[in-house]
Amino acid sequence: MRTIIDSHAHLGWDSFKEDRKEVIKRAYDDGVIQIVQAGVDLKSIPDQLALADENSHIYNGVGLHPHEAKVWDDDSAATLRTAAKHKSVVGVGECGLDFYYNHSDHDVQIEVFKKQADLAIELDLPIIIHTRDAWDETFAVLMERKGKLRGVFHCFTGGPEVLPAIRELDFYVSFSGIVTFPSAKDIQAAAALVPPDRILVETDCPYLAPKGRRGKRNEPSFIWLTVEFLAALRAVEIDDLARTTVDNARRLFSLPVPAAGFVG
Repeated sequence: MRTIIDSHAHLGWDSFKEDRKEVIKRAYDDGVIQIVQAGVDLKSIPDQLALADENSHIYNGVGLHPHEAKVWDDDSAATLRTAAKHKSVVGVGECGLDFYYNHSDHDVQIEVFKKQADLAIELDLPIIIHTRDAWDETFAVLMERKGKLRGVFHCFTGGPEVLPAIRELDFYVSFSGIVTFPSAKDIQAAAALVPPDRILVETDCPYLAPKGRRGKRNEPSFIWLTVEFLAALRAVEIDDLARTTVDNARRLFSLPVPAAGFVG
């Protein structure tokens, strides 16, 4: 059976409250053998970690989304440090800058992003980047830490013009169902250019269901629609792209290879 890793999901959210176990089983049965959940706030960290305790193929990033940057306080870094000791934690984030919605002040977002970037360096963990309408400011923070920090631009929504800076940082680029949308021409152009050893795939579920599932709640099993689209776009075989993204996700997040006979 072909396999894939969903490198960014939010399975703990209320969207999955009624059928979370079924969604996780469906994903595993469809070859989604590992899932990285991304954190967005501090209060949900215990639930994140508990879900990973219940499902050994689920891993976590812990962090504060830019929308929530306004709630960062003197205890926040300590909370993340403690959470990072859990065996399932493989990254810091998602964190970054969102100047589209502006739910937190720009200066506050930048300061909190810097703190989490420094924390990722301290903990020797990759950082999971959310950026929207803030490429220049995001790159400014990361370039100050170039060579000290590794990570991924999750749910990439840029175009080819930002790829040189990402290459300079040696970061990964992750594509969600957005790349399948007919209007996403710039994203598609970029997706054709990302080096094979730096491309990831994700659902960002419950949001952003790919073409063919638009309007539905997204879930990890839908990731194959994105993989199929990207394979055609990059003129490679689906199985080859799947293997490539699995290798990349494991390299970035230091994920183990499941033992033979593993059951999620």
